[in-house]
Amino acid sequence: MATVRLDAFSHDTIVLHFGGPEGAIDAYTLANALIGFADTAYAVNAAIDPGQEIEIIVEATGPGSYRTVLRKLKKGFTGGVLSGIAGTILWNVVSNVIYDATLKGADPKPQITINTTEVIIKHGNDTIIVPRVVHDATENVKKSPAVQEGVRKTFDSLEADTHVKEFGITGSIADPRPLISIPRSEFRFVVTPIVELEEQPLERARKERARLVILKAWLNHARRKWSFEWNGVPLSAPVADKAFLDKLDRREHLLGAGDALDVEIRYRQKFEAALGVYVNDPASFVVSRVIWPVPREVQKRL
Repeated sequence: MATVRLDAFSHDTIVLHFGGPEGAIDAYTLANALIGFADTAYAVNAAIDPGQEIEIIVEATGPGSYRTVLRKLKKGFTGGVLSGIAGTILWNVVSNVIYDATLKGADPKPQITINTTEVIIKHGNDTIIVPRVVHDATENVKKSPAVQEGVRKTFDSLEADTHVKEFGITGSIADPRPLISIPRSEFRFVVTPIVELEEQPLERARKERARLVILKAWLNHARRKWSFEWNGVPLSAPVADKAFLDKLDRREHLLGAGDALDVEIRYRQKFEAALGVYVNDPASFVVSRVIWPVPREVQKRL
């Protein structure tokens, strides 16, 4: 049984593993697979980090059966405050998009548990642990036509070459086995459309449970925006839970910077047709209900 954490690709490089008995790969297969994978990465980056251009280069090759190291390079910088966060999760999201595509044909269906900070996927003998920020980004970008086309192009080329028995993704060229391994029998699941695209509404309302770390609080009923961090991403939102604010007035709750709130948060998303994904409207976040406070020392034990 293998347990893989999809926060293992936080650096600029990623290694693609092409498994086969010969220890080599056809040049056309390699070229087309690399183009498809790079197209996927460009499309994911455009969705999660708009404004920050990247370049992807082949940095090295190695055995096992055949491996290629890819590195992303920034081209200038026009990104905002979230650009650094998006940059560190790019390869994690790309890897999760591809792994998610293989689950369409899984039998039995994988068991998926969604927690506040991570998503746990049990598939056969494997357990994949996905940080919540990576899972949420994946759910948003995997419907992009450009992302779907990049994934399809990658696996079309691999499926056409019968010498390729396995495709893997890992963090180091020296890893004995790739962290994520997709056998040839699952290639057929990936080349079919990831989702059937339907006409999308221009805006939609969202509601979900979240754990927000407090950066700055307004301990009164004024409708001022508190400052929070959600899965490493800063956001501002007013607290509209009157009962919770009344408890603050009565000093039934004592809060400080670094404490957190488990909440129900509401916000709106706008559909970006050029990217094929929904983008959060940062001005629309509202904490509609506070479930309970989580002191800083309790967070460390969770």
